[in-house]
Amino acid sequence: MQILRFADRIWVEIERFILSVTTILMSLMLVSNAISRYFFNKSWPFTEEIGKMGVLILTFMGLGYAARKGMHIEMSGLFDMMSQNVQRILRIFINIVSFIILGICTMLAFQYVKHVYDLNQVSTILRIPLYLVMLVIPLGFLLASIRYLVDFLISLTQKNINTSEESFVSSEENVNS
Repeated sequence: MQILRFADRIWVEIERFILSVTTILMSLMLVSNAISRYFFNKSWPFTEEIGKMGVLILTFMGLGYAARKGMHIEMSGLFDMMSQNVQRILRIFINIVSFIILGICTMLAFQYVKHVYDLNQVSTILRIPLYLVMLVIPLGFLLASIRYLVDFLISLTQKNINTSEESFVSSEENVNS
């Protein structure tokens, strides 16, 4: 269990790093391009292309990160009024359905990436193979589906309801006690 916790911590840091660096680099590049266009009447042609790639990375890598942190959209007004047992059953149902849907999305996204690979598509300006950029789509879906599977397994064994990251830590504490 210690190895899983260590691997989970490492992966959290990798996700944070990717999301942070992508956000910072996109911001710097797009603002610099706007300044260059305004003051020097010169636009960098590659910025729009990299900006689109950055949005893809942020969206789909952020999907797994948001699932881990429990930062996805939820309507908790009705849920909070339910009893603990009903909340637990509903949480189990939500986690397994989310896992299944994201698993299907992962498979479809891998098929899409394979299709883009078979077409040998490259980006217009930088000539980067598009399948490399598109790999973040199934990766993001896969990470989110794994998180929902872990949350499903944890919610089966725990009676209290926590957010994703807290539930992993508290399940460790329950095992150690």
